[in-house]
Amino acid sequence: MLVANKLLRTKNQEPLQDKKPRVKAKPKGRVKCNGKAKSNGKNKYKIRDSETSCSLALERGSGDGPHQLVQPSLVALHFMDISLRHSDVQLLQSAHEGINERLVAFYYAYLQHRRHRSESDLHFLNPVLAARLRHMSMRQLWAMVRERRLNEKQFILVPICTHPRPHGHWSLLVISRPDSKFYHYDSLDNCHSLLAASVSETLRAPLEAWKFALVTGRCLQQGRQAAGKDKDGSSRDPSSGIHLLCMTDHVADYVVRCGYATSSLLIAVDQIAAMRTHLLELILSLGGNLPSKRSH
Repeated sequence: MLVANKLLRTKNQEPLQDKKPRVKAKPKGRVKCNGKAKSNGKNKYKIRDSETSCSLALERGSGDGPHQLVQPSLVALHFMDISLRHSDVQLLQSAHEGINERLVAFYYAYLQHRRHRSESDLHFLNPVLAARLRHMSMRQLWAMVRERRLNEKQFILVPICTHPRPHGHWSLLVISRPDSKFYHYDSLDNCHSLLAASVSETLRAPLEAWKFALVTGRCLQQGRQAAGKDKDGSSRDPSSGIHLLCMTDHVADYVVRCGYATSSLLIAVDQIAAMRTHLLELILSLGGNLPSKRSH
């Protein structure tokens, strides 16, 4: 009987001893959520960095502005990272056409890397980048200034435009550190006054130009015909882009020679008319080719 009772006890106790405590597994959903949270954080920084690098990489003129479909055209000239198309050059061949941002980008690149390459205090801001200034975050603006060392530049020339396509109106904003001023030169006087004020306010913090005053400059020796109007009511001046390039030339030569800027840098209307021929000759001298003129 004693042996039988011992056997019964051992049989009843063995299952209790073999039972192992169950470990509760973590829900799979939580693990995935934690993993996603980490990856989202990393991706967020990657996205921000990529946005900054993309904005800083815009150093070529797109011609017709962002997100615009352009018909394929033959290339007239490769210069730096810019490819001028036949359609761009044909804008120069007509006195009734404006110029696009690719032509402005080409001439600004020429001034920066050829004509004024020895002038370290002078910077010509690419028009594509200039058009994005008001849409950049402060982080992107600081990165742009740091990468181009704009805080070390005495003179920065910024082309501003209502629209980068040929019918847009162009004017010139000059940041002059020796004068502690923003100078705005507009062939239609106050057409871009609000836009110039907005761009200058955008650049105050990253350029540490807190006390710089915005001054409207005079830039034409004689009167011009009134600009036409587009369907949306905006001013249309086909010569404003050519005037911008003439004024950029004039301002750059003046500040290099004098070491400061001024609000009265007058140019003649004849100079604007001659600028188209000068640009066509420049394209040829750089190894480009000129297409046939458009038939109107």
